[in-house]
Amino acid sequence: MKHYLFAVLVFVVATAGIFYAGIRVGNYQTTKRIDKLMEKSLHSLDATEIKNQVMILELIKAGDYNMAQKRLEAFLDVGLAGLALYVNNPPLNPDREDKDIIEAIRVAKKYRKKYPGHRVNSTFENSVKKTLDYVGNK
Repeated sequence: MKHYLFAVLVFVVATAGIFYAGIRVGNYQTTKRIDKLMEKSLHSLDATEIKNQVMILELIKAGDYNMAQKRLEAFLDVGLAGLALYVNNPPLNPDREDKDIIEAIRVAKKYRKKYPGHRVNSTFENSVKKTLDYVGNK
């Protein structure tokens, strides 16, 4: 009977050890995969920004300043609309990066007050307004 209980105990401990090792390896592999996806996402953002910058440079070189300005205003709208996700769930204890984000919103709001002629695309209007309003009391 003692040998039977000892064998069961060894089996349970070994199974728990294997289970724990599986969790650790799975966690490590998942973390590696998420890191790779985040890295790819950041590279994709950089690539998009480069294309946009070249487009603006081409418009400026061609003397189409009006279209360059419209594109830059549209890019600003997209950036502000994207920050609406941040504004919906602001951190309780902002760190340096959060302060940089808030400052960027503040700069955009100041710009839009200084040059109010731009009409935000209706698709982004609510998100842009919400983002700009976030820095109203900050």
